[in-house]
Amino acid sequence: MNALSPNLSVSNALSSRAMVVSLTISQWSAQRLDRRVTEEVTAQKNAAKDAGNFNKHLLPKEALEGINKVVSATRGEFLERTLPWLNDGSRIMKADAFMAHSAWFQKQKAKFFEAVDEFIAKYPAYKADAQRRMGDMFDQGDFPLAMEIRQRFDMKMTIMPAPSADDFRVQMSEHQAAAIRSEIETSITTAANNAVRNIYERIHEVASRMVERLTAYKPSTGKGDRAEGTFRDSLVLNVRDLCAIMPALNITGNPELDRLAGELEKLGRFDADTLRFSDRARDETKKQAQDILDQIGAFIA
Repeated sequence: MNALSPNLSVSNALSSRAMVVSLTISQWSAQRLDRRVTEEVTAQKNAAKDAGNFNKHLLPKEALEGINKVVSATRGEFLERTLPWLNDGSRIMKADAFMAHSAWFQKQKAKFFEAVDEFIAKYPAYKADAQRRMGDMFDQGDFPLAMEIRQRFDMKMTIMPAPSADDFRVQMSEHQAAAIRSEIETSITTAANNAVRNIYERIHEVASRMVERLTAYKPSTGKGDRAEGTFRDSLVLNVRDLCAIMPALNITGNPELDRLAGELEKLGRFDADTLRFSDRARDETKKQAQDILDQIGAFIA
C-alpha cells in the first residue's frame, strides 16, 4: 500500500499538509513508597529485600477521580483525532484541521484544571482525614503543601512541522548526504504508510462491526417476544464519529480515503432505532458495510 504516488516525495508532501503533535499530561500520583512497611512485609514473608515494594495510597480513590476522568477522555480523543507517527509517542494530523483540534484541546485543558482546582480545594480535608484512614502508616511528611501539588499538574500539546528529507543539512560529501536523505525519506514514507493503514483499520473495525451486529440481530416477531442479538446506539454513532474526523486524518491527501469517507457517511445515514425496526434499512446498511470491507480488504491484509 502506498500513501502517495511513487513519483511524489512523501516527506515533501507531508511537510506542506501535515503536522506532528504530542500530548503531555503530568499528574500527582498521591502515592509514596513506604520503606519501613516494605521491610516489615519482606521480613514477615521471609523474602529478599528486593522482592517487592509497598506503595502507600495517600488519598482515597475518589479524591483524584474527577481529574482522572478528564485525563482518560482527553487521551482517548487525542488518539482518535490523530494518527500514529514515530515510536516516541508523537502523532500526525492534517495541518488545516489544527484550528479545530486546538480549540478542542483548550476546552479539555480548561476541564482538566477545573478538576484540579476542585481537588485542591478539598485537599486539606483529605489530608486531615489521612491519619484516621492510614493508621500507623501515616506520615505527615508524605503530604506536600497544596500549592506544591498544584504545580505537579499540567497538560501540554507540542506542535512540530512534519519532517522533510530536504531539510537535512550537514557538511559532508554530496554522496553521503544523498544516502542519508534517502534513509530519512524511507523512514518517513514507512511512518506515513503505517499512519494511513491505521485509517483503513478504523474503517474496517466499524464496518465489520456493523455487518456482525446486523447479521446477528433478530427483531421481535410479536407481543411478548424479545429481539435477539440487540445492539446499542454506539453501532451507528461510532461510524458517524469516524466520518467527522476523517478529513483531519487524510494526511497524504489520498483521494481514495476521501471517497471512502463518503461511503462511510452513507453507512451512518440510518439511526439505530431505524435499523432495529426496518428490515430494508438493515439489509441496505449491511450490504453497504460489506461493500466497504470488500474494497479495503487489500489494504489491511
